[in-house]
Amino acid sequence: MPRKTSNNPSASLLDLPAGAIPSGTATDKALLGAATKEAYKRVNVLLSAYFEDFSPAQQRRIREAIGASANPKPPKQAKAPKAPKAPKEDLPPRFWLPFSGETWSGRGRPPAAFLAWEGTVAHTEWKKRHPGERFPTYPG
Repeated sequence: MPRKTSNNPSASLLDLPAGAIPSGTATDKALLGAATKEAYKRVNVLLSAYFEDFSPAQQRRIREAIGASANPKPPKQAKAPKAPKAPKEDLPPRFWLPFSGETWSGRGRPPAAFLAWEGTVAHTEWKKRHPGERFPTYPG
């Protein structure tokens, strides 16, 4: 794609080959500095205007070319902080094992003592008298 020429006189320095600009005089260095500033402004404007039009692979290559710390996208707005969760309150016990005094609220996984009690003779005897319940209810 051919480059369009600019009406800006400092842009004509960019069209010259690198060896054509004599380096040594202060005027030449000032002109080169002005051309560099102008080129930087143009690149910055083009990248900010058309960055979203590039494919993700092209965007990645552009980021790599200009440095990992550069971020051409505008920063995203910070999300509003979420309300803190209410602290977990201790639930009253629903079940208990009368022989050990172990209690359980009925939420989550049953404690190991309750699972171990399920296979015992005491459990089967209790289950005969309370057919619709899994564990003894907490008195209270």
